[in-house]
Amino acid sequence: MIIGCPINHIDHVAIAVKDIYTTLKVFNEVFGLSGPQVSHLPEHGVKAVLIQLGQTRIEILEPLDSANSVGRFIETKGEGLHHIALNVTNLQDKLDYLNDNGFDLIDIIPREGLSGNVAFIHPRSLFGVLTELVEN
Repeated sequence: MIIGCPINHIDHVAIAVKDIYTTLKVFNEVFGLSGPQVSHLPEHGVKAVLIQLGQTRIEILEPLDSANSVGRFIETKGEGLHHIALNVTNLQDKLDYLNDNGFDLIDIIPREGLSGNVAFIHPRSLFGVLTELVEN
């Protein structure tokens, strides 16, 4: 069996929140987890931080604008799990394979993200789960 998009490991899970600093305070007080400084990413419309947990991470996202994709997510679904990110090698090759096999891609070309080069697969192609592919 030929596998067209093998995954190395789960890179991170992302949680969309209304207030990143309150969330970080809770994660620190309850779980003893803290992350680096919060990054302001206006090109992505969010404040974000990655908290390292062994080989994987938790990404906390706060929208800068309620009208962007993360803001709309919170408005319609509430705070919570936003996406799962899977680490891959040769990201562009994976995107070409997925595109050629009928997957609905949000990004057909990788772009720079907080975790490295990233691209998103639309939830309608993966059972309702927004999925990010990451190459770092």
